[in-house]
Amino acid sequence: MRGLVFKESGKVAVEDVSEPTIEDEKDAIVRVTTAPICGSDLHLYHGRVPGLTEGTVIGHELVGIVEEVGTAVTKIKPGDRVIGSFLVPCGECWWCTRQEYQNCDNGNFRALGYGIFSGDLQGAQAEKVRMPNADLTLLAIEDDLSDEQAVFAGDILTTGYYAAELANISKGDTVAVIGCGPVGLFTLQYAKLHEPGQLIALDSVEERLLLAEKIGATPVDIGKRNPVTMLAEMTDGRGADIAIDCVGHEKAFRNAYEMLRSGGHLVVVGVYVELEYPFPLGEAWRKNIQISFSGVTPVPRYWEKALDEVRAGRVDPTIIISHTLSLEEGPKGYELFDTKQATKVMLKP
Repeated sequence: MRGLVFKESGKVAVEDVSEPTIEDEKDAIVRVTTAPICGSDLHLYHGRVPGLTEGTVIGHELVGIVEEVGTAVTKIKPGDRVIGSFLVPCGECWWCTRQEYQNCDNGNFRALGYGIFSGDLQGAQAEKVRMPNADLTLLAIEDDLSDEQAVFAGDILTTGYYAAELANISKGDTVAVIGCGPVGLFTLQYAKLHEPGQLIALDSVEERLLLAEKIGATPVDIGKRNPVTMLAEMTDGRGADIAIDCVGHEKAFRNAYEMLRSGGHLVVVGVYVELEYPFPLGEAWRKNIQISFSGVTPVPRYWEKALDEVRAGRVDPTIIISHTLSLEEGPKGYELFDTKQATKVMLKP
């Protein structure tokens, strides 16, 4: 079969790869119909994730059709149309019994296509994928949702829901979302449901800011205006009640922290892969701020709730899609996404 594989930093290719097989009684084999390129895939693309070896199939968002299941799979059956969770928890450890799937004690963090330190699982940007622990990591869906509406629930759509929940937004709050990539745009949509007084979107890419404005946020171009000064002007000098970092970069974290009012709440949902960053601990103590690190989103805990808002028409995942390409065009898709010429690329095996 064909799969999109990591070659070296800045280079991916579509090659012939081995077809997946049932390796455990809880496995399922899924024929992939849609597999988008995610923002966190760019960490892989640039070689920033240790343990990713040449030839690994990457990608972790998918919709597909179940072709085969192991003998212990009871909830999912061949022929089911399913969404796959990028996170692969065991479902049995102490953390999983509390639905804290991101803290799973069985290998701690297993994810599709993330290399040897994350379970050494092949990814979803291929014609087929093996899904371990299928009863937990696959969600059967009906035809009332298109692939494009459903696929992001396995990762970034549910991450946006989770970010808004962590923020604990009260009606009338000033909420600033830093980064209007796919996660940021979904976070804006779910944050809006909590009726903030001001919903502010910060980015430097015009197309993303236009989408944020379409959602109902006030766009701020951080390439043209100082975001901290701008937030102060918009809040009588106080700053935001809540700032949500959807980027995963030191500069974004610093902006989020500095635009926050004293006593405010900083939510960090962007992916940070480096181990250390400088942080003004004393100033944070003085400002009396609360910081919530999302960690990895516990997708199976929240994906049905995230999809409920899509079915109700209150959230539209499809607004972020800019390109739909064949799997063979995957390398082009990565280049477009990496250079911000695309907001979201859908690959069709």
